[in-house]
Amino acid sequence: MIGQRQTLLDARDRVTGRIPYTINLEPPGTLHVAILRSTVPHARLVRVDASAASQLPGVAAVLTRDDFAGSSIRPLFGPVFRDQPIVAMDRVRYVGEPVAAVAATDLRAAEAALESIEVEYEELPAVFTPQDALAAGAPLLHESFDDRAPGYADIVLQGQGGNVCNKFQLRKGDGLAGFELADEIFEHEFSSPPVQHVSMEPHAAVASFEGDYLTVHTCTQTPYAVRDALAYMFRLPASHVRVVVPPVGGGFGGKTYAKVEPLAAVLSKMTHRPVKVHLTREEEFVTNRKHQAFIKLRTGMRRDGTIVAREVQALFNAGAYTDISPRLIKNGGYGAVGPYRISHVHIDSYAVFTNLPSAGAFRGYGVSQGSWAYESQMDMIAEAMGFDPIELRMRNLLLEGDTFATGETLHGIRFPEVLRDATTLFEAGRVPPPAEDDGSVKRGRGCAVIIKSTITPSTSAASVKLNSDGSLQVLTSTVDMGQGAHTALSQIAASALGVGVGSIGVVGPDTDVTPFDLTTSSSRSTAAMGAAVREAVFDVRRQLLDLAAQQMEVDVTDLELADGRISVVGDPASGRSIAEVVTASRRGTLAGNGSFVTEGGLHPETGQGIASEHWHQGAVAAEVDVDVATGKVTVRGLRASVYAGTVVNPINARMQIDGSVSFGISQALFEQLIHDEGHPANSSLSEYALAGLADLPEVFEVSLIEDPDNDEMHGLGETCLPPVMPAIANAVADAVGVRIRHLPLTAERVLDALEEQR
Repeated sequence: MIGQRQTLLDARDRVTGRIPYTINLEPPGTLHVAILRSTVPHARLVRVDASAASQLPGVAAVLTRDDFAGSSIRPLFGPVFRDQPIVAMDRVRYVGEPVAAVAATDLRAAEAALESIEVEYEELPAVFTPQDALAAGAPLLHESFDDRAPGYADIVLQGQGGNVCNKFQLRKGDGLAGFELADEIFEHEFSSPPVQHVSMEPHAAVASFEGDYLTVHTCTQTPYAVRDALAYMFRLPASHVRVVVPPVGGGFGGKTYAKVEPLAAVLSKMTHRPVKVHLTREEEFVTNRKHQAFIKLRTGMRRDGTIVAREVQALFNAGAYTDISPRLIKNGGYGAVGPYRISHVHIDSYAVFTNLPSAGAFRGYGVSQGSWAYESQMDMIAEAMGFDPIELRMRNLLLEGDTFATGETLHGIRFPEVLRDATTLFEAGRVPPPAEDDGSVKRGRGCAVIIKSTITPSTSAASVKLNSDGSLQVLTSTVDMGQGAHTALSQIAASALGVGVGSIGVVGPDTDVTPFDLTTSSSRSTAAMGAAVREAVFDVRRQLLDLAAQQMEVDVTDLELADGRISVVGDPASGRSIAEVVTASRRGTLAGNGSFVTEGGLHPETGQGIASEHWHQGAVAAEVDVDVATGKVTVRGLRASVYAGTVVNPINARMQIDGSVSFGISQALFEQLIHDEGHPANSSLSEYALAGLADLPEVFEVSLIEDPDNDEMHGLGETCLPPVMPAIANAVADAVGVRIRHLPLTAERVLDALEEQR
């Protein structure tokens, strides 16, 4: 079944509306929640009075900071540091922070009760950019945030203090001294704005306490992380907290770690009833976002086009709380080196607190910000030194056996191949000219290539049950959020057992039932959980063959299993079906277990070590038209190339790349979250610009490069997103000769650059 085209297992249910999303879940007696949010970016909470609201019809509970006084509940949570309150405690740190929450019999009653809650603020100075937060005299957002949460072994903590929630540093070779070997040095600064995930399904959770046992249904990408956060918060054994994840309507990193689950759980504890939290679209915009980033690159070049040294200074806007920023800046830091052989590297990457909503994981995980900088600069260097941009890259791309900036030796490297493949888009006649051109339309070409890690060290575990009818159940905590993970896992299981996909059932995340998985993110599920599933099936397969050997009175080495039947090698007529063997054993079911564990980690001072179990490799080439009269950029052609190892499902794989590229085009041309002194200015889909179908290129090609000699499966969910933005920007620069170093490439920004050029 590996490599076969397979429709998503739940495709029909998704398009006909029969999927049981969390937002549709409402047990009998469910209370609904409305949240009162801060109207100021930074202030001491002088008074929160909810006495009137608690007396209103339909209101079952009102949660404020006062409810935690004398309570055994720990009111703070976070995946790295527990610094984020369920509702604001001593002060608010961003516009939109929850101050109080009402649980009522219906949402209208809850929303009406918010108007009766009185809040008195004492406003404090606020900062909104990392530069302002690091300036002398800047207000301190956190006096301390040292309550460390366990769970992520790849986090490197170095240099917290002030408004810096973490620093990552990497030193390779002679570091800054390497610039002495350069003939020319190039220094540029690039920025990328915060953007929102805009998942079709907003955050939602339904929590229910029964005695001291908590059950939460939620649309998270990290069920075990949520379980552990809730167990710590309520001082419960993990065995008393159950997290169930139905199919999820999109995640893209925004649904990693606890978000709305703590609030739902506390209100359920207070009311002894099921409680549902379901965010509005506007609330999504103040719950999570991609990190704004400011990256300075200094690159030393030899006259022959060889990169000898690179310095990276990166500032990532963490927002008000840590979330996963202490880990992301590591990936964004070494991700700004790029897929190039560079002997001397010096990186300082910072996550900085500001008075904006917290930033978290987002598809691309820091590499998008880094590649936007280094791949834009590569074209700038090529132009200044008189090199063809593709040739300059080819001279420096990492090859098999080279060492990356982290010091690890790389294997399975295909960077030159993916770049050559992507740039076949530029062959004559591939992209047709514009239908209408009054002379104002200019055509340009650009490319970009990236390297991206996957979380290391990490663990994925799977269990399988082989039933007496020959069907197999796969128990996995991998979340299916539309990417088709369960379909891929069913194909892997079917292939390992030697049966059709129709015999495979997948039991999704339920921490009471399905084994541990670190996270459904980092483009790791097919590779990591796929390996665990395959090992679990091989475990069952061994048991099955042993039983068949006993029943058929032959040596197990004489048996083969194919097409659901076990037979003596060379004698198909001797065969028995899997169902017959399991039934005859009188065991009911056979159970198998498997796991996939990776090791690694980086030195906190040098950044040297093992950063990734394998490296994702992708390239994008783009042809664009720029209308110099209007500033409008139109992507006419785009080709994405990715090294995929072994493709499990070509349909799924293509859709993953389609999604990545669509994200990239949207972020390249339109997306940015705008704030006015901390107040969101475009927090609705009528104001927040997204790419539509009409903005996708008429020539849209995807190339999945496989290795017939290696059955290693690579994740594809993120690889071709980061190179899209710099490829388009490079094409714009090629078309009209202006370099824009700040995303997005809006028509206004293009016109301003053209005017400045004139």
